[in-house]
Amino acid sequence: MTLLLPYGPYAGVNGPLLRAAGAKLADMGSATLYDLAVVLGVSHAEARPTWEQLVVEGFIEITPEGPRPTHRMDELGRARFGKPLPRKKADVLVDKAVAAAKALNALPPEAPFYWVTRLAVFGSYLDSQKLELGDLDLAWEVEERPGVRGHAMMAIMYNRDGVQTTRAQVCPKGPYVRLTSLHEMLALKCPYQVVYTFHSEELAKARAERSAAFEAYQGGLDELFR
Repeated sequence: MTLLLPYGPYAGVNGPLLRAAGAKLADMGSATLYDLAVVLGVSHAEARPTWEQLVVEGFIEITPEGPRPTHRMDELGRARFGKPLPRKKADVLVDKAVAAAKALNALPPEAPFYWVTRLAVFGSYLDSQKLELGDLDLAWEVEERPGVRGHAMMAIMYNRDGVQTTRAQVCPKGPYVRLTSLHEMLALKCPYQVVYTFHSEELAKARAERSAAFEAYQGGLDELFR
């Protein structure tokens, strides 16, 4: 979930400078007027209008213990500058990711790619009322297929990562798409929608083989330390 900032000043401050200040305040966990003035390198009087606007827009909350940055301050520290993403284009990007996952999963088990078992969307895309988005948040879940293990030595020799190779095939190119793991997305405890799931006999067989191998390994350890 990326905050989109317009080109030019925002809250009275040059965008890149404000983004850097947001990252610093989020890292400090403090957002007093003094803190903002220091990270911007200006006087208290010059920083006050910006500080007040950040409070109004929810980047800073006033608590009994004092002002502190909200989760939006972290978003400010990772903000992107540019034009918004039209919803229709976002729909096309989702369709491209799903089509790419289907194409990879249709390859033989010995292919040097991971199976893509789930794709989900989250963030601003879920709000159907928004016709322009800052970006497209996608989450994915992958599982190793036999071909990945078979190409492990090649990956070491040529510094090729099977997951990154699969990611390059699935994630649409461009500045708008952010692809994260399903595990990381679930840790955010945010709403999401699964747009693709994959099951196959080959996948079930690979899971069973991995489970059997792990049990055999665990049994060997038990014998060793018995």
